[in-house]
Amino acid sequence: MRKLRAYVKTNPPLRAALFLAQNAWHAARSLTAEPLVRDDGTEPRHTLVAMVRVKDEARFLPEWMAHHVGLGVEHVYVYDNNSSDGVEEVIRPFVERGLATYVHWPPVPASPGAQHDALRRFGPTTRWMAFFDVDEFLVESRPGELAEVLRRHADRPAVAFNSRYFGSAGHERIPRGLVTERFDRADPFVNHHVKVIARPAAVHRYRNDHNFYYRGGRLARTPGGRRVFGSFVTPPRRPEAVVHHYVYRSREDFERKARRGYSTATGQRNQVRRIERVDIEFPRHNEARVTVPAATRRATAALLRELGYPPELYESDADDAAEARRG
Repeated sequence: MRKLRAYVKTNPPLRAALFLAQNAWHAARSLTAEPLVRDDGTEPRHTLVAMVRVKDEARFLPEWMAHHVGLGVEHVYVYDNNSSDGVEEVIRPFVERGLATYVHWPPVPASPGAQHDALRRFGPTTRWMAFFDVDEFLVESRPGELAEVLRRHADRPAVAFNSRYFGSAGHERIPRGLVTERFDRADPFVNHHVKVIARPAAVHRYRNDHNFYYRGGRLARTPGGRRVFGSFVTPPRRPEAVVHHYVYRSREDFERKARRGYSTATGQRNQVRRIERVDIEFPRHNEARVTVPAATRRATAALLRELGYPPELYESDADDAAEARRG
């Protein structure tokens, strides 16, 4: 089965044909199925919210939330899938500010139930809902680009953004400071994988962590208008926004995630084989230096500081050294 899936992934025409067949079936089902999101005729309270599913990501979650609030996300729904590192307490400053809602979500596996629950419960109150993981940061090519893209595609079911994989940047241990500052090494090119911001009212069913099936068989579009057949689309030469996927946030983080394992339909399964691959994986995705705009990083740090988070989340060793010299 793995070989078949790998073959389909590397064969774009076959991949598209298979998706279109699945999409046609779901399009037909959507005509009679009860909608996930019921339109009660009221004006949505939010323009853009985010749903994120987490497990033991307390170290990284505050930065992720602050970064996306800075892009215009008005509220974050955090679905905690049996974390053991105090996620609920960690996000309390955002909750008290009215920027987040904590949802305890124990089912294993967490998906697609978590996404469907978020759409049913919170979809009616918003026009758009973003679906990114905690190691994925949407980065604009210029300030205000995301809001402009969503306005331009107001009648589309979803907007899909290509990804770029980031590596360890040589960090053996999880460093102080922002992920978006300390991890500045990536693949030379943006890749074909996408993540979406969807209109809840248009969603029929979860497809995978990258995309959904939409009512009436409609398709997600890139910011430039290209149709997305499944989870992949050819990236533009100059993307308006890119999902920075921080795959390896240090050797320490790689080993932490590998030992934790991943959820399957029958429960938890360890990834011991992946731990043995750490020396192979550690240098990957480090070929090009790619930075997040300084203004974006400053805004993220400022919000974390305002909310009372410890400096090690947003101040690097270089920041400390500079402060010491000024003192």
